[in-house]
Amino acid sequence: MPNYLEGNEDFKNFLDKVSDITGDKFKQMWRDNLRTNYELFKVGGWATEKLQEAEKGKTAILMGASPALSKQLDTLREIQHDPDFILCGLSCNLEFLLNNGVRPKYVITVDADPTQGDFFNNIDMGQTESMTLIAATTAYPPMLKKWKGPLHFIALEVSDKKLHKIYRQLYGPLNGIGRQFFSLMGQFNVMMVFIFLCLCCKIILFVGNELSFATRDSKYYVDREDPRDRDAKHAHGDIYGNIVYTTTGLMALKLSLEYFTGLVAGAGFFFNCTEAGIFGITKRYPDYHVPWIHQLTLKNGIAQARHIMRTGEPFYLN
Repeated sequence: MPNYLEGNEDFKNFLDKVSDITGDKFKQMWRDNLRTNYELFKVGGWATEKLQEAEKGKTAILMGASPALSKQLDTLREIQHDPDFILCGLSCNLEFLLNNGVRPKYVITVDADPTQGDFFNNIDMGQTESMTLIAATTAYPPMLKKWKGPLHFIALEVSDKKLHKIYRQLYGPLNGIGRQFFSLMGQFNVMMVFIFLCLCCKIILFVGNELSFATRDSKYYVDREDPRDRDAKHAHGDIYGNIVYTTTGLMALKLSLEYFTGLVAGAGFFFNCTEAGIFGITKRYPDYHVPWIHQLTLKNGIAQARHIMRTGEPFYLN
């Protein structure tokens, strides 16, 4: 796994600061969860070992939980049956996906907070038997215990010394190689890195990842209210040149994801098929587009992916 922060101290310091602030709030919870999850870990082991190159050569569709997801359900229901594509979801969108006939092959959860358990409260967990859950070792234990399918773990970057002591006592070597996995600030971003580095899908289509609010009254999630609905919102241009609204937290997620994809762009293809939002839009380039993130409709992104998987090259890029 490459050191993607090498050479950018400002960005590394920013992520470290975010980690420290998060750690101040969750350190004890992380430690408790780490001890509790060890029994599950003994069964499931490291995701980085169990799933290395498991989907090599395929295209991954990474689904977020933004309102834009609701407009793409028909295409997602259809493509999920194609063996060349794998659908990847999040704990926070699983209920919505299952309720609408979309079954991801992989799901991720990374947060320790007990409120995360609410995402599974209304799910018939029997439906998860054919899905694989990738969980942080510090994730909320009661949530993980509900899962019926395969469950494998990743150890995310943390700086807490007491946490490292527990890791050495129970979990070493971390991730099977003695290194922490990149946290990249959120589970959507962590899943993207896992897809690229471990599952080895070099073509990734992003769906339901607006990273913004269409209006100041729009919702954070596709199917529920959330405290972040009330966060301070700031104007930002979207993929169509219109003004939408984003928050400091969403901007941090956007910048970290754009930075990582930029570093590995020569080894993969990244298509933003959200059809909304601000992912890949920046003032750093004359045309306001990050050049390695291509803005396509989901159907066109799927067509591009098919061509790349067949020939190794795209037939056009916008």
